[in-house]
Amino acid sequence: NICFDKTGTLTRGVFELLHFRGTGRRMDREGALGYLALAEKRAGHPLAEAIVRGAASEGVPLPSARVEDHTLLAGEGITALVGGKRVHAGNRRLFRRLGLYNALPDDVKKTTDSWADAGGTIGFVSVDGHIVGAYCVADRVRDESSRVVKSFQDLGVEITMLTGDQHAAATGIGTEVGLEDYDIMSELLPEDKLIEIESRVNDAHMNRQCCRAKGTIIMVGDGVNDAPALAIADVSVAMGQGAALAMESADVTLLDSNLEKLSYVVGLGRRVIRTIVENVVFSLVVKALVMWYTFVGKSSLWLAIGSDVGAMLCVTLNGMKLLPPPSTKDAKAELTSETA
Repeated sequence: NICFDKTGTLTRGVFELLHFRGTGRRMDREGALGYLALAEKRAGHPLAEAIVRGAASEGVPLPSARVEDHTLLAGEGITALVGGKRVHAGNRRLFRRLGLYNALPDDVKKTTDSWADAGGTIGFVSVDGHIVGAYCVADRVRDESSRVVKSFQDLGVEITMLTGDQHAAATGIGTEVGLEDYDIMSELLPEDKLIEIESRVNDAHMNRQCCRAKGTIIMVGDGVNDAPALAIADVSVAMGQGAALAMESADVTLLDSNLEKLSYVVGLGRRVIRTIVENVVFSLVVKALVMWYTFVGKSSLWLAIGSDVGAMLCVTLNGMKLLPPPSTKDAKAELTSETA
């Protein structure tokens, strides 16, 4: 079973600010976007970077105010004091918890729902307890994601996507990479991901103890929110372009963040196991034949030596088929050096 994070793992993690709408409460659109960008500037999350870039591309000036008490709210967003005003920015879960979401005008709710249905990630910004704006950011799926998911599914590997995004956005990305609705778990907090991975690991270990089907739980992620789940999985894989904490918690890091390397390694592992079984079975068959010839009096020293050396050469050559072929670039370089 392989569990993938969404943002930065199945997707590129390069967001774009698609929409920003002011609510018209206490602040105009430009002022609301400025407060949002200033608060998000210190967050360091790909989504926050997209908001800052979007504000800059629109030429929105940031408030000349001091940012204090900047705090990350896990699975919800951020909060900070900007010029003495309490600013919150994050998802619906955050503003429902603050009791602010229900006060939004119905037309703003309908607009954000339409953004979510189109696959965008929706967020809001409030200043001193009043929501002053809503925004939509979107990410692009990695080119190789659908191919990797398909290759794992062909191998019989169960694929699950774990994400903190809203259900509509998660379903849009999941469908694009080839996942069914039951393979997608959305609106998860970091502790929810941890609980889910821990449950799967415990179930897999119980199956092994009961001599039932074996299973290995692999977690693939890139963010700080994924670190707890990465730490507890049987095998954890971090994306090289992700957070340092995720890489420190993982067993393996894909330095170029190419998911095709993960499918290659899993496929290689299966071929290694199959080759080991082939070599062991072949060696035992050869030994059994030599013993049979010995018992019927047709064996000789040279037959024993020849069978032993021959079996050794066969299993060695069979193992060498696992070696990767020389790359085209290396072959060209070698040809050039020989020509010179």
